Amino acid sequence: MDSAILANEALKLPPLERAQIIDTLWNSLDPAEQDGIDHAWLVESRDRLAAFRAGQLTAINGEEAFCAIEVELKQ
Repeated sequence: MDSAILANEALKLPPLERAQIIDTLWNSLDPAEQDGIDHAWLVESRDRLAAFRAGQLTAINGEEAFCAIEVELKQ
């Protein structure tokens, strides 16, 4: 299947399903580096949670975040 057709079809999926596809593709690129990536995301997640709890960071729900990203990608 042509990658443009595949991408177009993937964009029709709900945000959660698109995120799952992204995760699967990302993990397929270089499994040897995955531990470092996972650790970096763990540190980032902890930092963001601490900032949120301290009132230094606001949050939006996942659906809003994916919609905002989709709008940006279409521009």
